[in-house]
Amino acid sequence: MKLPDLGVTIAAITKNEGPFIAEWVAYHYLLGVEHFVIYDNRSDDATVEVLAPFVNAGLVTLLHWPLFPGQIDAYQHAVMTFGPRCDWMGFLDIDEFVSLPPGVTLPAFLAGFPPEAEEVVLFWRMFGHSGHRARPAGLVTQNFVRCDPNLWQIAKCFVRPERVRTMFVHHAETIDRRSVDEKERPIPQVWMHERGAVTGDIAVVNHYFTRSYEDYAAKIARGQADGRSEKKLESFEKWDFDHVDTRAADNASAVQDLMDLVAKRGAAPIRYGCLSRMGMIGSTRNFMVASQAAVNAMKKCVEAAGHTVKLQHSLFGTALVIPNSAATLPYAGLDQLCLDMPRCAELHLRAEEHALDPAESVALDPARICGSVWIGVELEVLAPSYVDVHLTGDRRDGTRLSQKRRQALPNVGRILALMVVNNEPVAPLAVGLHPSDPQVVTIRAMRVFGGN
Repeated sequence: MKLPDLGVTIAAITKNEGPFIAEWVAYHYLLGVEHFVIYDNRSDDATVEVLAPFVNAGLVTLLHWPLFPGQIDAYQHAVMTFGPRCDWMGFLDIDEFVSLPPGVTLPAFLAGFPPEAEEVVLFWRMFGHSGHRARPAGLVTQNFVRCDPNLWQIAKCFVRPERVRTMFVHHAETIDRRSVDEKERPIPQVWMHERGAVTGDIAVVNHYFTRSYEDYAAKIARGQADGRSEKKLESFEKWDFDHVDTRAADNASAVQDLMDLVAKRGAAPIRYGCLSRMGMIGSTRNFMVASQAAVNAMKKCVEAAGHTVKLQHSLFGTALVIPNSAATLPYAGLDQLCLDMPRCAELHLRAEEHALDPAESVALDPARICGSVWIGVELEVLAPSYVDVHLTGDRRDGTRLSQKRRQALPNVGRILALMVVNNEPVAPLAVGLHPSDPQVVTIRAMRVFGGN
């Protein structure tokens, strides 16, 4: 059994970053990162509890990593264990945030590099305390916007894992030593670059090195995960910059919404530990488990009302078949069936439920978060037939996805069905249900669940 494809993944090692780590995950998820591999280096704060909903959603893999110094070993472990299923893997600390132009995602940015590029380096933009001696309430990216106007000569990297020989803290040694900067220009594999090599017109790594001065003092006292301890506490004035950069702060509202949404999630055992994307049920198998449970619950209600029913299973979901098409269903029929599902909308930012006209595909707003799309549908079937489900949307890298699934309808009667309709995360644009013969199959109702 293999891990699922993880697309763009970020690996990090952390110690006592509980107050900040949810923002870091949410921010980079909204940039298109598919998965996070986080090595907990003996934290004794609330890090594990804060990350629990993200782990439960399948977005984070959290590993106990007591080794000290353990940073380089953690990076090596990430490359060897998770790297084979990743297109790209980035290595960041929890105080480092990738900053891209509005509308640009990390998958789209990295997809633009040629196949021979083994490593992409992004330079630091160093942020100070923005006048905060004590830790302010709110998000790091929103509170700290004053930074050094000059980029630093230190960078962090994203690598093609299969090309890595050795990982270091700031860079990798790759097989052919083909590293490039944001503009695809060759660059040496070193941790400190020449001043003339520094560039940040497109992408940089915002390094919130101090946060508040109080946080800065605690950070220096804590030491570093790579075992070095030469950093000293500098004066307050040293980190007081005048230059302002709000590009990351502009995402604060969306980041906060996602954090609030995830924090309010309850336990979802069918999803726990799944290496999947936020908003997905986890896998087709897990969707089957959930849909079967919802349909079985509905089956009991319908049988209690005196109607004969049977179940129909497929690769994509579960259906309840009521041979008597005129049967009056208890409760709200399709509405009740959908409510019994662990709705992916609960995992999406500003997710909405859409009712579609069965005669045509109706556009959904493009989603910033790619997740699953599933439908609840009520049909009247007069003879064995089938329906085609059409889905159009955009992948994380901006390419268009257009797919069709054919669902057989071997049973006659009234049918209530739950089906997952996408094979991969997608920002849905349109979903349509098309009977093979509209004279034989009537669509009474259809509900689509997906994210904005």
